[in-house]
Amino acid sequence: MKMKYKFIVPLLLMMWAVCASAQKNEVISVIKKEIDRNMEQLRIDKLKPPFFINYNLIDTKRLQINAVLGSVAVVREHNLRNGAPKVLVGDYNRNNTNFRNPYNYYRYVSRENSGLTVPVWADVDRMYKNAAENYEAKMAVIAQQKLDEEDLNLPDFDKVESVSLIIDPAKTMSEKAFWENYAVKSSAIVKKYPDILESSVEVVVRNSMQYICNTENTEIAMPDTYYQVRMHLSTITGDGQSIDQSLQIAHTTFEQMPALQQFIDTCEIFIRKFIELSQAPMLQESYCGPVLFEGQAVPEILQSQISVLYARRASVERSGSGNNMEMMKDKKVMSRALSLKSLSGTESYKGKKLDGYYPVDNEGVKPDKELTLIENGVLKNMLNGRTPTKKFPRSNGHCRHTFDSHNNQIIPGNILCTSNITFSPVEIRKKLLAAAKEEDLEYAYVVRNSTGTSPREIYRVYVSDGREERVSGVSLPDLNLKSFKRIVGTSDQEYFYTTGAHGALVTYIVPDAILFEELEVTKNNAQLKAPFIVAKPEVTK
Repeated sequence: MKMKYKFIVPLLLMMWAVCASAQKNEVISVIKKEIDRNMEQLRIDKLKPPFFINYNLIDTKRLQINAVLGSVAVVREHNLRNGAPKVLVGDYNRNNTNFRNPYNYYRYVSRENSGLTVPVWADVDRMYKNAAENYEAKMAVIAQQKLDEEDLNLPDFDKVESVSLIIDPAKTMSEKAFWENYAVKSSAIVKKYPDILESSVEVVVRNSMQYICNTENTEIAMPDTYYQVRMHLSTITGDGQSIDQSLQIAHTTFEQMPALQQFIDTCEIFIRKFIELSQAPMLQESYCGPVLFEGQAVPEILQSQISVLYARRASVERSGSGNNMEMMKDKKVMSRALSLKSLSGTESYKGKKLDGYYPVDNEGVKPDKELTLIENGVLKNMLNGRTPTKKFPRSNGHCRHTFDSHNNQIIPGNILCTSNITFSPVEIRKKLLAAAKEEDLEYAYVVRNSTGTSPREIYRVYVSDGREERVSGVSLPDLNLKSFKRIVGTSDQEYFYTTGAHGALVTYIVPDAILFEELEVTKNNAQLKAPFIVAKPEVTK
């Protein structure tokens, strides 16, 4: 059972919440005051004044613990505040965005609210000078270009309604002694497996407050919590190849995380499968035929392709820098059996909490509870922020903060994939073997874990008796979004999977299995490295 912890008494907890709320309001107040003052006073000679100012502030407490073979290796506790301004010169139709580097990266600011005034003022002042110069340079470039009427009329920045959202800070279970014990005991089990050359267990607990304030009267204060446990293994195969693999579990609440013994049991299975991989024969011959993806491999391959659905506008000075996928709007891009939706604004699905949910994105836009991206194989929408594109000019609230790189990127929150051609797990397995037999193949392939186009857990399944044989060193070179046009069908069971994308959680709800009509399976030459040559050490007295 999960260990239960007694926290502070309700009265003290209430006092803490009141104090936190007061501090939160003070942060918004300081930022708003500086934004208003800069809007009124920022001027440089004949350059245009700003028409829009936004300030994002991230207040983060982070605990990281690394353990190796039952001993603590690293303990880091960070309390950081990072701020980033956004200053626009011109107007919503034409401004300094989408041109050169805006230098609006996050920088350290004071953790004391009384010390926020100067860094917020300095950041906005610095950004204004850069924005005003970029605006003039951009207008000069546009004057030399021959833009068509559609490009000229496309706004540079989407105007949205203001949002007022104040949420109290969240509480995390960040007791260092508990997590040290968790990391130490789970990492110690690797001692039983001498075939593993290197290993580690990492625990990360992050508690953040994000503040957004701008001249559109948007005022936001919202928490972001993150728990992650990760085991990493590496070894060398019998033929000298270096392989490594990671097991990661991430959620937004402590209650969702596995208890220590549960995590240890999961790690035991993971280690045994990794050793099995290290002993599996390398793929020697190429294959082209049906491939079945099961379990975790389904969301993993979908995750590897989801960026194709990020709307990106080409830079004024760099042609070809956008995403031409939007030209496929209202055209078939996947099998008509498949549909894809963003549920980023939805907190739960069929009674299960969705870790990717967020109430408002990093640009102050509320995501829809349900946004259809692909309907029966046809592209309907793409994930977008406040930078309009020709086919998708309005933001749908998918610009999120990346906590590992402190940047803003288009990232989904929750993705739902459904199918109108489904089979039971037994039926879809029969479909796989029948398809292989139809192609006169001796065996087919089943993938259960995959990093992009590099399967980490792949098996041959023989048509004659259904037995499985694991292989290694495999690549799927032609796996892309077009591959999803040719599928036999999917499982009628759903699979939930949460993963971190640059520190932002994304939850996938997908079919438990998907059967492709035909994929190429080849040797992964990128994995083939020269065998290690280890000289026997000399023994001296």
